[in-house]
Amino acid sequence: MEEQIIQEGDMERLRGLVEAKDVPGLREYFAKSNIVDVTPLFARLAVQDKLFIFKILPPDISADLFTYLTPDDQQELIKEFTGPQIKVMLDNVYSDDVADFIQELPANMARKVLQAATKEQREEINLLLSYKDGTAGSIMSTEYLELKAGLTVGQAIEQVKKQQTDAETVEVCYVVDGSRKLLGQVNLYDMIFAKRKASVGEIMDTNIAFVRTSEDQEDVMHDFQKYDASVMPVVNGEDRLIGIITIDDIMDVMEEETTEDIHRMAAVAPLEQSYVDSSVPAIIKSRLPWLMILLLSATFTGSIISAYENQLALLPALATFIPMLMDTSGDAGSQASTMVIRSIAVDGLRPRDFMKVLGKELWVSVMCGVGLAALNVGRIMLFNPDYGLTVALTMSFTLFCTVVMASVLGGTLPLIAVLFKLDPASVVSPMITAIVDALSLIVYFEIAVQLVGL
Repeated sequence: MEEQIIQEGDMERLRGLVEAKDVPGLREYFAKSNIVDVTPLFARLAVQDKLFIFKILPPDISADLFTYLTPDDQQELIKEFTGPQIKVMLDNVYSDDVADFIQELPANMARKVLQAATKEQREEINLLLSYKDGTAGSIMSTEYLELKAGLTVGQAIEQVKKQQTDAETVEVCYVVDGSRKLLGQVNLYDMIFAKRKASVGEIMDTNIAFVRTSEDQEDVMHDFQKYDASVMPVVNGEDRLIGIITIDDIMDVMEEETTEDIHRMAAVAPLEQSYVDSSVPAIIKSRLPWLMILLLSATFTGSIISAYENQLALLPALATFIPMLMDTSGDAGSQASTMVIRSIAVDGLRPRDFMKVLGKELWVSVMCGVGLAALNVGRIMLFNPDYGLTVALTMSFTLFCTVVMASVLGGTLPLIAVLFKLDPASVVSPMITAIVDALSLIVYFEIAVQLVGL
């Protein structure tokens, strides 16, 4: 509540500065404010007020502001921008950010942006757009610092000073040969404390991690985690350095991949935009197909129940426990699959670990099953004593069996999906729902037939 009051106060202040056309005040406001915090306030202004602010702000601040806007807000401004305004923005925005927002623009607006770009900028943008979406090439930046191994440290530092405004990061410089093949990297920290007459080749680190342009962005994310990197070079098939990926790009990838996994585990097709920005038809399209599939899978459970109508007629109490049995086994399967899918994504769990996962899930499920079965016997005898001990034991033994079965399926199905090169997050959730429900009913009725004697 307090944060909301502060934001509203800032909003009123920003509106007041705009209405008064207070150019010095606006420049001071944006210079002293965190651009991430002020962007949502800026987005609430009328389009003419936004254009006024862009005209009077220093190019570097307006460019940062533009990159943090939503695609819809960016399109609104591009539509109103003149050619010179677009050129100023392109001169101060990194190429990967330009490629990202151009992908979201309609064709006519994309042409408008490219027409205002220089030949070199168009080549960089087209290069980034040429890579398949979701690969390292599509998220890399072409603004980086490169040095030759023969330079002295003193010469290298002077070169860094000249190029630093054109680079996304100056912490790491990459060393290349005459054909731009990656030889190694040198940190700015090491250069500052090295002897000025030492060569870059003498102090560079040749044992470095890199990624290729065709590598999947999720694998790149794992490489960043593995090597605890903040920036990583990108090379093409000939080992030539063509770009870098920074940690802020990886944070965006992590958010995107996590969102996709959450959607798929809930049997929802991933949305191209956020939930707030997505249209109702897009949300329907993402949900309805899976709901239809799950509806059809429910046909099997209905058929199983119909096949045991005679047993249900003889002991109606059996029907009372069906929801509990299906829900508990389904929850057990979801718990196991969620933990294994996360381990696949974060810890590098692979199909070769199948027996390890199977053994662990067997032990875990047996212990959980015993605890649930004991609790269920006490629950039935306390709240439904008329059913008798035989029915209580039958229900609880069935619960034990289905929990073990569901946990083992939930733990191993993601690894089987990976083995067949399928996305475990999108495949496992509906499969567990369908398989566990059907098998739980079959096991339930067969045990009831044997133990109760129906």
